[in-house]
Amino acid sequence: MKIIVDANIVFSAILNTNSKIADLLLNSKGFFDFIAPDYLLTETKKYSRRFPCFQK
Repeated sequence: MKIIVDANIVFSAILNTNSKIADLLLNSKGFFDFIAPDYLLTETKKYSRRFPCFQK
């Protein structure tokens, strides 16, 4: 099954790694094919400073 995820879904999983969304994204390899719009990388880079887990 193919599932389309946008930046909001990815950010939600990043902010709450114990959520059902995070669990679905991180633990469903082989069950789902996740598809994301091209702008997902742009959005991730744009807002990465707001997420401590992205800080190096």
